This record gives sequence, C-alpha cells and structure tokens, in this order.
Amino acid sequence: MKRFGVQLNPVTEVVTLIGSKEGIAHIPWAYLDEGDVALIPSPGYPVYKISTLLAGGVPYILPLREEHDFMPVLEHIPEDVSNKAKILFVNYPNNPTGAHATDELYEKTIYGARKYNILVCHDAAYSEVTFDGYSAKSILQFDKNKRYSIEFHSLSKTYCMTGWRIGFAVGNAEAIQNLGKLKTNIDSACSRQFNMQP
Repeated sequence: MKRFGVQLNPVTEVVTLIGSKEGIAHIPWAYLDEGDVALIPSPGYPVYKISTLLAGGVPYILPLREEHDFMPVLEHIPEDVSNKAKILFVNYPNNPTGAHATDELYEKTIYGARKYNILVCHDAAYSEVTFDGYSAKSILQFDKNKRYSIEFHSLSKTYCMTGWRIGFAVGNAEAIQNLGKLKTNIDSACSRQFNMQP
C-alpha cells in the first residue's frame, strides 16, 4: 500500500480474495453472532445487508443523504445500537453516489470504532477510479496501528479484470486471520491458482 504510506505485514495483515465481493460477503460470517448488529450505508452494495442477514445479524441502515454529502451521520446512531454493533461498512469512493469521504468522516469512524469496539470494513473497490485531481484515501491512514479496520480492494475496477475474480483485504491482523480461517474451509484461494515460480 505504497500510495497510502501504509506498512503491512504480508503474512498477518494481507489475505487474497476471490474478488472483493467474496471477502465482503464472508466478513459478517466471521464476526456476527445471531442478533449482532451491522451498520450498513444505504444506498450501498446489496452484499453488505444480505451477508449480514445470512450470518444471522441485524442490519441497521445508515442513510446517505445529499444534504450530508452522501456520508453517514454517525452521531445519529442510537447508543443501544452502537453497543450491539460489531461491524460497520463504509464505501468510499462511494458506489452509487460517487461521493468521497472527508478526513473528518474517517476520523469520526475510527473514534466510534474505538469507543464501541466495532470493526470498520472499508470497501475501497473504487480507490483508483477518481477524477478532477482527487486521490482517494485509505481508512488505514487514519487507523495507523490497524486496530479497528480492514479494507477490501478489487482489481476488477482498476484493471478491468472483473472475470478474473481477484481482490485482497488488508488491515487488522485478527480480522485478516479470522477471515482467512473461514475462507480456508469454504474456498480455494486465487493465490493458489496464480502461484508463479520465479
């Protein structure tokens, strides 16, 4: 993650994915028990809500409104919901609104994650698809110790490789290991398919 100035341990803080969708779909299974809450932006990628429901979790919808620049107002989340929340999905640059996050939103997100012990799941599939001189940021730039966040990246959007199904997740070592353990028992990782000898 050279562009973001983020250092990662390739053994403990990186996992390959069969596209970012697969990792996003599996992270609720790795974290939610029945009745646990996932904070989900709307409009947003349907997989956030569906995977939460499949894992037995409870989606709590965070409206993205034009008057708030299509960013969630975290202060509007009721205290009892925050106390039950285990994961929070954020997606910037955002699909479908095209909005990008401010530093303030990322800072508030990490503050809330720390306060309520929530794992922030940043869907950064569009991080390299920007315009007008804007350069997207990584949530890990605001969570320098990688204690509260995991970030999902896709090669599909950046390199037009949708059919190849290659992505990766980076960040909190425990979250990466939990996701990796689940994947080990469900799929055969793309790293095996593309293991090239020097």
